[in-house]
Amino acid sequence: MRKSRKSLEEKGWIFQFVADETLAKYAVEIYNLLDYEVHLQPLSRGHSKKCSSSSKESQGQCQIVYIRPKRSQDDEEDRT
Repeated sequence: MRKSRKSLEEKGWIFQFVADETLAKYAVEIYNLLDYEVHLQPLSRGHSKKCSSSSKESQGQCQIVYIRPKRSQDDEEDRT
């Protein structure tokens, strides 16, 4: 299910960049090491020109990368 950028930002997600599938995979690894949660969202067809890949074949594999700081257990307990 595709969520709107506004909806994600309201939940604390921060837009980072648009990447092809390979770069998005590396971004997940790096941001996890830096203690961030990562949300990847498929790029809509209307925005496919933003993808770093020039191949039409790979445009469907572009991802929007969002991050937010990982929540501590105290944060989780406060939300329940």
